Amino acid sequence: KGEDWSSSTAYSAKMKQTIAILLAHCSYWTSASSTSQPGSASSLLVPTSWQSRRGAVTQNPSPYCTTAFRRSNSKSAPPCFLLSHNTRGGRRPLWIQRPTTHSVAVPIRDESGYSSCHRNDNRFSLFVSRTGGIEETSSQSGTRTKTKKPKKKRKNSGGAKNNNVRRMKKSEIDDLVRGIGLEPVVQQQSTTTKPSTKKTKAFVNNANSDPSNQHDVEEKESPSVSSILQSSPSISLETQLQYSRYGHAVLRSYLPPSIVQTLRSELLPHVASRAILAWRQKVEVQLSNSADNYHRENAQSIVQNLASVEECQEMLESLGVDPLGGDLPFLQHFNSWRAADNNDDKDNDNNKSSSALTTVRKLCLSSYLAQTASILLDTPTVRLYQDSLFHKRAGIDGWTPWHSDARMAPFDTSRMITFWIPLQYVPKQEEGGTGLLFADGSHCDFALPYWNGVDGAEYDRLEQRYDGVSHHMPLDLGDVTVHNGWTLHCADAADVDAVEDRYAFSVTYVDGRAEVREGALSLLETDKGDNEDVWSFRSWVEEVEPRTEFRHRMVPVVWPSEQRDDLE
Repeated sequence: KGEDWSSSTAYSAKMKQTIAILLAHCSYWTSASSTSQPGSASSLLVPTSWQSRRGAVTQNPSPYCTTAFRRSNSKSAPPCFLLSHNTRGGRRPLWIQRPTTHSVAVPIRDESGYSSCHRNDNRFSLFVSRTGGIEETSSQSGTRTKTKKPKKKRKNSGGAKNNNVRRMKKSEIDDLVRGIGLEPVVQQQSTTTKPSTKKTKAFVNNANSDPSNQHDVEEKESPSVSSILQSSPSISLETQLQYSRYGHAVLRSYLPPSIVQTLRSELLPHVASRAILAWRQKVEVQLSNSADNYHRENAQSIVQNLASVEECQEMLESLGVDPLGGDLPFLQHFNSWRAADNNDDKDNDNNKSSSALTTVRKLCLSSYLAQTASILLDTPTVRLYQDSLFHKRAGIDGWTPWHSDARMAPFDTSRMITFWIPLQYVPKQEEGGTGLLFADGSHCDFALPYWNGVDGAEYDRLEQRYDGVSHHMPLDLGDVTVHNGWTLHCADAADVDAVEDRYAFSVTYVDGRAEVREGALSLLETDKGDNEDVWSFRSWVEEVEPRTEFRHRMVPVVWPSEQRDDLE
């Protein structure tokens, strides 16, 4: 009605936010089909910030305003809306009387007529129609009538179709949202557009874009490493929901290809100079799992006496593991970010290689990754746990078995996240791609380990247990997958016809308040843990008192900025 409702005292703060968020979303979202239920695979709960009764802003969905939405590619019929107030005398506009509670109803028009997903907490209702009409529901009889708005004739510009309701411009929506102290919704850009002759930044975060068309896009201008790693990430609501629901998600074009290429150029020479460490780690894992008591009790001292890669391979063969016949899933190198700051061993020949890992260190300690972790983990503080380089040798290494990362870590927490960054293009699975495969929703499956332990026949039928096993291949340079620490995942064996080894760099973060468990180095003795990653945390874990909040230079707090550990 042309009123300045944002400054009116007739509205509660909660209702002002409700109106603003709905205005911002109604141009880009339409209601789910009448067969979809809130929370189903084809619908999407829209989480946003709501004002609590005490005045604090939370990131939880409003308990008063919940409905199902999904993406709509149609922009031809913008919705109109009406907020009304149910009274005994009929329906009045909401702006006449101050509300106390409200609800949302979204009618859907299909061939059979109108149906709606409706929740009524008391007296207030919102109805959205994509046909330019307004639908009302009687609070007493439950009957529904439809009144059409009178058509207005207006001149057509450019041959466009006349609309009964003017579509709000994005700038107008943003002004409304900013007027009540909120940040406007950021519309994501597509990365699959045709190549342009203009200089464009390749740094775009879009959870829905397909990388299959990105090879033809010529990068004309790349932002600097520092500007990217110090910037704030834009993580869409859809990505947040997918991560929360399934335990994994993909961040398309999350990093500029130039940064990924720099990571590769720094990491590959570094790990090549330290190859024996990866082989020693594989030997120690096998010794720790051996039935021989001497091997288990002296695993560390045995591997320290192995002086070459060939000796490590011979030891593996003596333990029944063929190092060149597919028995190993990959070679793994831990915590390269620390090597970039390792001056303890000045006589080490690898110091020259270690000092060149500048981008690796910046990336792992960056607020860009840390803030993304904070958003997806829904935790205020974030700690860097470890990084790993995974080397899957073409035609040699076998499949990576199903596992969860948190089972290998010393923390007692459910808030752990891993960023998996392929260092080269990963093709589709049917074309030999060896990206990660995820068991959807397994991070929420408490019954699996409770009733079945950490191993057994049930782990051989995960595809039947869960809704599905999914992946995000193909993955282009700059695409990153993220998964929860308890999400079960695996990877296919390297293609026998592959000509190039597959390298992937992962960075893992945990809740900054996560505590270390007792006996973290005795994982196998409890029959619950896995010793695969002991090499990563052995150097610091015994210096930390279990079940206490702690600070340690080797596992620094990296978010928020004002609480970061000083590593200079």
